[in-house]
Amino acid sequence: MSEKPNILLFMVDQLTSFVLNTYGGTVCKTPNIDALAAKGTVFENAYCPYPLCAPSRFGMMSGRLPSRIGAYDNGAEFTASTPTFAHYLRAHGYYTCISGKMHFVGPDQFHGFEERLTTEIYPADMSWTPDADFRHYNKDEERTYTFGVSTIDTVRDAGPVARSMQIDYDEDVIHHAVRELYARARGTDDRPFMMTVSLTHPHDPYVITREFWDLYADEDIDAPQIPHIPVEERDAHSQSLYYHYGQDKCELRDQDYRNARRGYYGMISYVDDLFGRLMRALEDSGYAHNTVVLFASDHGDMIGERGMWFKKTLFNPAVQVPLIIAHPGHKPGRVAEPASLLDIFPTLLDIAGIEGDAIKTPLDGRSLMPALRDEALSGPVLAEHIDGGTSAPRVCVRDGEKKLVISRAYPPQFYDLAADPLEQTNVAGQGDPDETRLTQLAEETWPLDTLLDDVIASQTARKLIDNALSTGREELWDFTPRPLTQNTNYVRRDDAFPNVERRGYLPYKTERTQS
Repeated sequence: MSEKPNILLFMVDQLTSFVLNTYGGTVCKTPNIDALAAKGTVFENAYCPYPLCAPSRFGMMSGRLPSRIGAYDNGAEFTASTPTFAHYLRAHGYYTCISGKMHFVGPDQFHGFEERLTTEIYPADMSWTPDADFRHYNKDEERTYTFGVSTIDTVRDAGPVARSMQIDYDEDVIHHAVRELYARARGTDDRPFMMTVSLTHPHDPYVITREFWDLYADEDIDAPQIPHIPVEERDAHSQSLYYHYGQDKCELRDQDYRNARRGYYGMISYVDDLFGRLMRALEDSGYAHNTVVLFASDHGDMIGERGMWFKKTLFNPAVQVPLIIAHPGHKPGRVAEPASLLDIFPTLLDIAGIEGDAIKTPLDGRSLMPALRDEALSGPVLAEHIDGGTSAPRVCVRDGEKKLVISRAYPPQFYDLAADPLEQTNVAGQGDPDETRLTQLAEETWPLDTLLDDVIASQTARKLIDNALSTGREELWDFTPRPLTQNTNYVRRDDAFPNVERRGYLPYKTERTQS
């Protein structure tokens, strides 16, 4: 087996960290995630770079702030000329493979991955580009839901279902990922692999099969840590988001909150079950002892905290995500210093031994490997939100226990998370020198005076392009997995028994660990 470790990145969608047991949660039933945390390094304060699917994932894959690569929203193209960790790993001898969602937009549907095992669940075109001029938002205007925007009325859909689109998708993702592990174990390609396995759960709507719904009872479900805040008492941006999601059109009862959180927890248990299937396959195929496993989410979910839902806010439930790294060569640990999904790119390169002059890309993150060696992390983490639901870009800097959010359209927000972990008291403007320091850092990092114009110019151009490309003959960018060829493990012409059957055997490589 290769001396370089294999790498398995397991991504989920819209999982806030605070509900997991390893992050202090008390309700979720996640034995497989708990087992990974027990043998890995848990980053207690990990942030996404953007509380929305595509920009966050593009930022993670490129190691750059989404706004620096034009990833302004869910309809933004991820350009083929943007280097990703998959490009680097592939160029340095890794087999790179993805099963599942990465929300790639544009004609390049690989971005350095040598193989794709499934299609995307969302469109690869630019049709999810928001309306270009969202500066003049009027809550009294009649609003219709637009493509790609979660709708608050689906909160009331929460409950058990026999099947859903998302279940169909994630079952496919895990099936193909497990199959790929076994295929590599049978094969002759001895390159180390980097496999990304990416689910769409526990993204809203909050529905799941009865098996996982029934893991919880109504009385088990905790109430939000911060109860519903009347809209007129919310900060200015949260008021905008209230109308953006149509909360004024859909009154939610206490039971709706309980049902939605129960469905969310059920979906997380379902994610845990799928993750367990993959971990068993990793062990049975003989790869577990030499594979680094990373577990992460693209962003979080407010799940009713403060009376808010979904994402597109910079409050911690929407931007703070689980991040666990289990490296066979390092002992377990916990890291309190802030970390970021932007750190995954340099961390993967570090794991693979790619360093120094071999890295040609400017990065906004840093390797987390020192933390696995009990060395202290230092420095701020950065996050941003730019698209619909805000009148201008909002940017966030967290350094230590201090967190700042600024925008040209809204008053600043500054929190001391040591004294106020739930961000209930905005202490901006009270003379804290850290606020001045973080404000200067934010102003140096983002061109806030011109960024909005850049966003609107990009969205205007993409709207034009999308309208043109949807006229006449359409050339779809959506990736279609290749069909099985004759070179399979199934019986074909000239195959003789029992040789063809034995060709498909994969003996257990190790005794499975009892959990």
